[in-house]
Amino acid sequence: MDTYYDAFVIGTGVAGSSLAYKLKKAGMKVAIADKDKYGGICAFHGCIPKKILSGAAEIIDAGNRMKGKGSKCRNHLDWPSLIDFKDEIVYSLTDPKENAFISAGIDTYHGKVSFHDHNTLAVGDRLISAKYILITVGATSKTIDIPGAEYLTTSDEFLDLKELPNKIIFAGGGYISFEFAHIAARAGADVTIIHRGENLLKTFDRDLVNMLVDASEKAGISIITGQELQGIDKKDGDLELTILDGKKQEKIIHKCDMIVHGLGRVPAIQGLEPENGGVEIEHGGIAVNEYLQSISNPAVYAAGDCILPGPALTPTASLQAHVVASNILDGNKHTADYTKIASAVFTIPTLASIGLMEKDATDKHRIIYTDMSKFYSARKTNIEHAASKIIIEKGTERIVGAHLIGPNAEDIINLYTLAINTGLTAEQVREAVYAYPSSSYDVKYMLK
Repeated sequence: MDTYYDAFVIGTGVAGSSLAYKLKKAGMKVAIADKDKYGGICAFHGCIPKKILSGAAEIIDAGNRMKGKGSKCRNHLDWPSLIDFKDEIVYSLTDPKENAFISAGIDTYHGKVSFHDHNTLAVGDRLISAKYILITVGATSKTIDIPGAEYLTTSDEFLDLKELPNKIIFAGGGYISFEFAHIAARAGADVTIIHRGENLLKTFDRDLVNMLVDASEKAGISIITGQELQGIDKKDGDLELTILDGKKQEKIIHKCDMIVHGLGRVPAIQGLEPENGGVEIEHGGIAVNEYLQSISNPAVYAAGDCILPGPALTPTASLQAHVVASNILDGNKHTADYTKIASAVFTIPTLASIGLMEKDATDKHRIIYTDMSKFYSARKTNIEHAASKIIIEKGTERIVGAHLIGPNAEDIINLYTLAINTGLTAEQVREAVYAYPSSSYDVKYMLK
């Protein structure tokens, strides 16, 4: 045995970093390791680079929307220089991370980490023991069992493309496909989304998703439902996709330059050898109890996308890290409430949601739907699609759900997050004094 720690954290993303700092601050001897560069999925291949690209796409889209209304912007993104800009920002955030851990007194390790036994890890060629082992390894693209699956471009690879192909198909109708499709379309690519089911972005409000589909199609994105990817072949430099049309029950061929994997992600526990540590796996992820502790090895806790309770979102990972740290320090007393976490799809316009959905509402709730397409906040930059759906609990008048599409929806949803988490009523939120003119001022009209 080389070394002993109070806590050893596997993974340097949002959850792992938060855990390491919290436990070190509490006086524990802490180490952290990563098989890749320090920073985690969110920093390198998740929300941070994605939002940089979508931010640039928003500028192009705004310029195009405002043509003839004061704007003479360039039509498309300059992809190579945008990727260079993205890398510059990402590495400015991630390069200092290891030194920051070291400065805080946290030992750092690099390389593959796997379980040796219940309390011991193999880190490279060293054996390291810890009272607590904390797994925060994130997620990776799901393995797709079809012929030619090797031709799929993962979301990680898409974010590092130096050149963007002309014709791109996104397989799957979730976050990844929609967000990347909106970026690629503003870069001038011919873009299609195919989805085997009928329900796109299934965790969001149906009416608002339909608006987003309309906005996507008007941006030149073709969206096809009821079609399942069954195989990929490469012929004469093109990719040929074999697709099963579920409605007609016949196979058809699509051709493209690139097909992007938006068919789901799974916990990135490959190579961790959890069986050596007596760590049970459930549905492909670390099986944990309500305290985020392994159900089979009490020395192990997990947080982030490597477990399956709760949506795979950066705020979820942060919440889970806080819960794990609190349970290690206080004993198992704390649990995570996933019902009050906001989520957003960074398309153009943005779709955002928190809390109770209309399909789950009862006669104990009332729903306020507002078409905001004629509001000043939408008209000032010629945005066509904007609406809100707010769900109120009758009697208490507390806001219990909020669903938005339109300009700055990702920021406005945070007002509703605060309201739901603190139990504010519709009147309290409506009667607050907001800066004017601003998108957040619109909450007054959403709650009438």
